[in-house]
Amino acid sequence: MIVIGEKINASRKSIAEAIAKRDCEAICTVAVRQAQAGADFIDVNAGLQAGPKEAEDMAWLSGVVRGAVDVGLCIDSADPAAMKVGMNAAGGKSVLNSISLESSRLEGMLPLAASGECMVIALLVSDDGVPETVDQRLDRAEKLIGILTDAGKPIDDIIVDPCFLPLSVDSTSAIPVLKSIAEIRRRWPGVHISGGVTNASYGLPKRKYLNMALIVQAVGAGMDCGIIDPCVEGTMGLIHAAEVVVGKDEMCMGYISAAKQGRLT
Repeated sequence: MIVIGEKINASRKSIAEAIAKRDCEAICTVAVRQAQAGADFIDVNAGLQAGPKEAEDMAWLSGVVRGAVDVGLCIDSADPAAMKVGMNAAGGKSVLNSISLESSRLEGMLPLAASGECMVIALLVSDDGVPETVDQRLDRAEKLIGILTDAGKPIDDIIVDPCFLPLSVDSTSAIPVLKSIAEIRRRWPGVHISGGVTNASYGLPKRKYLNMALIVQAVGAGMDCGIIDPCVEGTMGLIHAAEVVVGKDEMCMGYISAAKQGRLT
């Protein structure tokens, strides 16, 4: 499973303060911990508002994280200018987070997704908002995958995000997401499927239990990438175990390797 560490996000107060103060040590500590826990990519979000300041912050933040860890960066922004700066700073393989069917976002992000040697998260949001049903998710997946492949993006560089929604708002909201994951996996076996799993537990107590339960269900349905906090105790062990149980870890080698590296905690 491709693990994208979610913690370097300016929506978190400690990260926003570290960016404002240009506190390299604080950022590096968070990045290194996620990489050591098993993250394949580190999500890097420098701000919630587009503009020159976000691009400036993104250049600094991406450079700091790039220098601290030997894993890829997932550049997270709704602003094409900030995204481009981050991708340039990332170097090597990166993830563009994200493109969607929202007309303003699609226009700005598609040239970046098509031109760079990067993976791209295809977020199933449109001008009509966040999808609620399985059919809405499948229709948008078909459109967005088609747009990206027509632009020259290899199918295995596309990561579909079916939009996990807060269970605190609708306790049944995970059901259509899981059904959508299974059907996307069936229709487009070459794509990756991911999402902000922790979005589902927002506003609820003891969130890690909900996150873990959803991860197991999602891996079973076909999810092979997750935007998560790999530092939460038990999370990485659970992911490796789930992949073994559903037959996605040949000869259990990933599980065995993770055990030897001390990641099954």
